[in-house]
Amino acid sequence: MPHQPPARSRVGRLGRRLVATVVALGVMGTVAVASSSAGPALATPATIGAGAVSHHTFDLAWAAVPRATGYRVEVAADPGFAHVVWRWGPTRETSMSVHGPGIDEDSTYYARVSAVADQNVSLPTSVVSVHTPWQAPGKPGEPRATKVSTSGFTVQWSPAARAEQYVAFVATDPDFTENVQEKTVTDTSLSVKVRDGRRYYVKVTPLRKGLTAATVDTTLKTPLKKLGKPGRVFAEPMSSSSLRVAWPAATNATGYTVQLLRKPGAKPSWTTTTTKPSAMIEGLKPSKAQLRPVFYVKVVANRYGLRHTSSKTVASTLLPGSTKRATSFTAQVSSYNLLKPSETDAGHRSWEKRYAAAAKQLRGLDLVGLQETPWNKTDGKRPVLRVAAKAHLALARHAGSKKPCTTASQPILYKRSRFTVVDCGRKQLADKGPKKWVTWALVRETKTGRKVFVANAHLLAHLDTASSTSQKVQRIRVQQTQRLAREIAARNTTDSPVILVGDLNTYPNRAAVTPIDVLARNGLVSAELVAAKRVGAEFASFHGFAAGRRSGHHFDHVIVDRQSEVLTYRVRHMDTRRAPSDHFQIVATVAVH
Repeated sequence: MPHQPPARSRVGRLGRRLVATVVALGVMGTVAVASSSAGPALATPATIGAGAVSHHTFDLAWAAVPRATGYRVEVAADPGFAHVVWRWGPTRETSMSVHGPGIDEDSTYYARVSAVADQNVSLPTSVVSVHTPWQAPGKPGEPRATKVSTSGFTVQWSPAARAEQYVAFVATDPDFTENVQEKTVTDTSLSVKVRDGRRYYVKVTPLRKGLTAATVDTTLKTPLKKLGKPGRVFAEPMSSSSLRVAWPAATNATGYTVQLLRKPGAKPSWTTTTTKPSAMIEGLKPSKAQLRPVFYVKVVANRYGLRHTSSKTVASTLLPGSTKRATSFTAQVSSYNLLKPSETDAGHRSWEKRYAAAAKQLRGLDLVGLQETPWNKTDGKRPVLRVAAKAHLALARHAGSKKPCTTASQPILYKRSRFTVVDCGRKQLADKGPKKWVTWALVRETKTGRKVFVANAHLLAHLDTASSTSQKVQRIRVQQTQRLAREIAARNTTDSPVILVGDLNTYPNRAAVTPIDVLARNGLVSAELVAAKRVGAEFASFHGFAAGRRSGHHFDHVIVDRQSEVLTYRVRHMDTRRAPSDHFQIVATVAVH
């Protein structure tokens, strides 16, 4: 049967065609199903835009795509989107805020959007890049001042979130135009060295990568340092219109006011200010300033004008005039009240022992005025001669005579090798009451021939019916001084330099008007007030055998006129238990013109 093979061949070819047809139909059917399910291709959203970029967020926006049912958003850390850090979608919105995990500060991100319609997804948009900035620091805690002292303070504050540094400002005004310190720190505290007694304003600003946050501030006041008092004032008259005032500086003082007063406690008649512990007052007119011949000086120290302390008030005066003459000679002059022989000292010594001890203190002096040292005999001896002999001094006597210049108790002693007595005498200063005398002697200095008028007086101490401070006694002293001044003017016919010594029982301001005032009006000033150097002047010259009082009140004086200059003034204080008298000795170095 020859057609069988061909029959088998045709069947095979038909089977192979069927399989191919099925396969082709199957493929065509699949393609037809995919096309039917996705529909037409979606358009890519219009170019994406980014905005509102901050440290952990940014916004994206794009144009809507027709037939799109949603959009998918992708954010990556690289432009190839190998590291996608944030996804969202599908969403029907055409904008959104990108934030949350994966979005950090100071980072660059890449974003794209695809349109979605069921299973149909468009091609993504072109990539947009966004760089997030650094986040600013947070607000620090309110600053508080600690360790506030006279020299500074420390200010502390709670840390601000994310802050790397802080800028602290310290100023003396709330507007911070007068800054005393500006400093950048990494800690949350700052120590500042500033002036005491002042209000300071502090503000702190946090910093991070050049960014700042809200400033916090506070204010405080440093305490004022303790202000000391000026030391004892030294007032040195330089002329009839100038005065040099100096004093030991007050601790922590920043300035001083020098005050001239008519009397202690009065309002200042004249003032000047200085930052140094001294002042030169020139062009002073006492009458215009309503100052008396003897006035008072006080120094007020201050610290930045916030606290004040005052010195003790001291008496002063101006020179009665000036002289252009050179110094003729220099003499050591003393006044010493030896306490009358009928009295005794703390050791109950006899007058002879007391006077012998006192005489040793007189050795080496040139001119001496003694009080309560009589010519009249005591125990058969003349006390003044005993003192003169022990002191190696001569008693002033009338020229060419052995008769003493006085037989009262105010003798004048002098160094025989340096001086001779030209003339001398005495005068009673009171017509009534206790007898008070002035002894005077015109002496010539041997080497220069210069004459000096020396006077020695002892004014009233008290009355039986009135105390030493009563107005009556004060008034009598003034009357005695007026007579004393007249006697000096009358007897000093050669217009020689005047040196007056004595126990005047007064000191400046002991009364409204004192003998010191009267003498100053007559051109005679106390060495205490005009000496260039003073030693022991803080001690009262009368001690009464009690412990040396530091009142600076001197009953005993050396007084000069304008023809002499006082170089030094000294209260020779000692242990009062061994003192030969109830007064300390006064010694002055006087340069006679």
